[in-house]
Amino acid sequence: MSFLIYQKQNPEFLNNYLKYKRYISFKAKTTIDESYFDLRTLFRFLKLTLYDEEKLDTITAEEFKNIQIDDLTMEDINNVTSEDLHRFIRFLNYTLNNCPKTRNRKLASTKRFFEYLDINNLNVGNPSLGMKTATVEKRIPKHLNLTESKQLLSNVIKSDQRHKIRNYAITCIFLNCSLRLSELTGINLTDIKMDKSEKTIKIRGKGNKERIIYLNDAVCESIKSYMKVRPPLGKDNIDLDALFISEQKKRISNRTVQTIISNELKETLDESKKGYHTHSLRHTSATLMYNENDTDIFVLKKILGHKCLAATEVYTHVSDKKLKHIMENCTISSILEREGAKV
Repeated sequence: MSFLIYQKQNPEFLNNYLKYKRYISFKAKTTIDESYFDLRTLFRFLKLTLYDEEKLDTITAEEFKNIQIDDLTMEDINNVTSEDLHRFIRFLNYTLNNCPKTRNRKLASTKRFFEYLDINNLNVGNPSLGMKTATVEKRIPKHLNLTESKQLLSNVIKSDQRHKIRNYAITCIFLNCSLRLSELTGINLTDIKMDKSEKTIKIRGKGNKERIIYLNDAVCESIKSYMKVRPPLGKDNIDLDALFISEQKKRISNRTVQTIISNELKETLDESKKGYHTHSLRHTSATLMYNENDTDIFVLKKILGHKCLAATEVYTHVSDKKLKHIMENCTISSILEREGAKV
């Protein structure tokens, strides 16, 4: 975890908070890392206001990154006011150019930190109470259409890449199983069942919550093909059970998978389509299931491992094809016509 690497650069109370969230509250590694980077930004801002406030309006983003936070104390945190946090949000907007979604995430991390202090009687009051999030425009997630998805898979398996069989299996799982990046890299061999009675993968999602994903023949075949070329590992290898292995004979990293998918997308999509990445394949899988296969939204929620239905609704942007079908077949007149035909 990133915060463990930077422990010596942090005040001890920040390390204690992050360890609590990870090992007591069992939050996901990626969630903890994200919280750390958000709080580090907050603490750098607080350090700036406490010791060099005249630079608040002139400091550059690069200079801001060099602010050290290890000497901040709990007394400094106890002196934080609601106005300080509002100034922090304005700083994120006008100096660091953070978009509303990013500002909201950093505010959420800030609120959770002060709630922790409040619950554990480590501070006097909670200055984050009542702070409101910025309005975020809802956007349809970027995704591939069915033709582009087929082309992506075809390009990977026909390429001259050294690890094309492994990369094909990774891409195939993303497009068929709607996984998050960390869920894919976290798959173990013991999580997979591919016998006659059951073809499934056990997935560990956010908050270490487990769910079962059922596999189709295409995914099973891609995994079987990869297993034939998967590097053999010694029994003392810590990643012996990992499904996907890197050249260093370790569990494949998130960064490596991101690079693989990024390169594949560049080869497949034209230059007009920018901003597509690993998570776009999860969006693609969910969107195609909803639009092309009429997957029920509650079923889709379970497949995606979402905690609430609102998170799933982002994928339910209705395609013109589906809209045409609904208007032609599911309106009152259409239903009455069918009922009349039966009579």
